[in-house]
Amino acid sequence: MDIKDFKKFHEKVLPEFNEFLNNKINSEIKQPVLRDSMLYSIDAGGKRVRPMLMLAVVYSCGVKLEDLHEYYDIAGAIELIHTYSLIHDDLPEMDNDDYRRGKLSNHKKFGVGPAVLAGDGLLTQAFYWIAKSSLDTSKRMAAVRILAHNAGPMGMVAGQMTDITKEDRQLNEEELTDLHRQKTSDLIVAAITIGAFCADHSLSTNLVEYANKVGLAFQVKDDLDDFGSKEDIDKNTFPNLIGEDATKQRLHGLVKDALNAVLKEEKFDKNLMVSFLDYFKD
Repeated sequence: MDIKDFKKFHEKVLPEFNEFLNNKINSEIKQPVLRDSMLYSIDAGGKRVRPMLMLAVVYSCGVKLEDLHEYYDIAGAIELIHTYSLIHDDLPEMDNDDYRRGKLSNHKKFGVGPAVLAGDGLLTQAFYWIAKSSLDTSKRMAAVRILAHNAGPMGMVAGQMTDITKEDRQLNEEELTDLHRQKTSDLIVAAITIGAFCADHSLSTNLVEYANKVGLAFQVKDDLDDFGSKEDIDKNTFPNLIGEDATKQRLHGLVKDALNAVLKEEKFDKNLMVSFLDYFKD
């Protein structure tokens, strides 16, 4: 492997991947308002953590950098799913947020109806991209199975339902962990495990453990980053429940567990997955 650092991998691959996303949506979506609404949220400034993790796993399994484009359909599908979930999360009927990453949320820019349909379009187009991928059938089926399981009513959507139906009471630590595992962690776990399947890497308990710990750590860090903000004060978050110091300790423990897990992985270049953990440093 030529690239050993996740940040450098991200910087190298992201521009081409962003171009792929925009070109594909522009060429496939003909309804102008729908296309503009979908692209508005796709291009809202996200770091593409989930598809980059998937592609980093593929690369870590030995796929050459120049061949990564063969996996863009699958990585793109993961990003479409993530983006649809953000559009719907911001809706008045859910979190009722007017802004996302410093820009007007989709429904404030285009209206509630177009935002709902943009989310619906991204969700369904994701599985179209997987189906049309050039990868062999077994890999495409694995991607569909994992993504549908982790992003649907057995994963992310279940977490979203818990979030909006129990926001009027304080969850205990176990309940909050389950909520975050479904709402945030499951899609990150999907990205990592799909990457392994697509690159013919035998999925091990170590890589799954790494994915689970990283997924939960991602949300714990997000809770810490938002701690003290006016919007966060009444929400179910780890700092609000157990305090800032205890939350930092929990984040440190999750990152340590993730590191220990991936270091046990065999027949797999560990450098990118280890360096990704720098994301969680203060």
